Amino acid sequence: MPAAMYRYCAPPDRHPISSSSKFAIEPDRQLEDYLLCEDCENDLNQSGESWLVPLLPPDKRSFPFYDLLTKFPPEAINEDAVVYAAATNPEIRSEELIHFAMGVFWKAAVHSWSPSRAEPLINLGSYADRIRKFLRYEAGFSEHLALMVGVLPTPAQLISFYNPYQGSKKEWHNFLFYVSGIEFCLAVGKTVHANARKMCFSHNPAHPIAVADFSADLATVLSSVWANDRRAKSMGK
Repeated sequence: MPAAMYRYCAPPDRHPISSSSKFAIEPDRQLEDYLLCEDCENDLNQSGESWLVPLLPPDKRSFPFYDLLTKFPPEAINEDAVVYAAATNPEIRSEELIHFAMGVFWKAAVHSWSPSRAEPLINLGSYADRIRKFLRYEAGFSEHLALMVGVLPTPAQLISFYNPYQGSKKEWHNFLFYVSGIEFCLAVGKTVHANARKMCFSHNPAHPIAVADFSADLATVLSSVWANDRRAKSMGK
């Protein structure tokens, strides 16, 4: 995750709280490791991260990306969500948003990011290399992938993030991660049906983004992790 995410999540005069299924601590630096050469790291940074991160909410009073998204009328409204077409909004850099999301999923699939485990955070199988080629502009977005983007309405966003993990979808593999106010969901496999691809931010020319209050789902994920970990003594405060 970008270093800025750690700064966003830090309470005043404290470090952010990092929680896993095993422990909760206050790390004084971001999770990082030697993985990419400087050119590739800069490519991921300049092709999406540097544009999106400043638009994430630094607190619960503002959410620049949401304000940007809702400048134009929605394309559809239903009971669960309001859908906006990013393609009609010249201020939203859709290709950079896709590049950012796929970069995070790919990095989680090719490295463990933990000294206590050897396997990567998620398993994308053969699609990991297809995504690598996509990120290097050597291939298009695979027809067997579908990327969905969900945004929390102001002020429901949670100032937090979680690293990519595998979801519970049965029909195909699905993976998710969250950065303050935005959740990315990636459907993977040949069984991903047309309806999923219709809502894919990359495949659909309209680049749909759904605004919905899924904060309760996020809170459930975070609470389940928090309930089972071992906390450092400082966490008692």
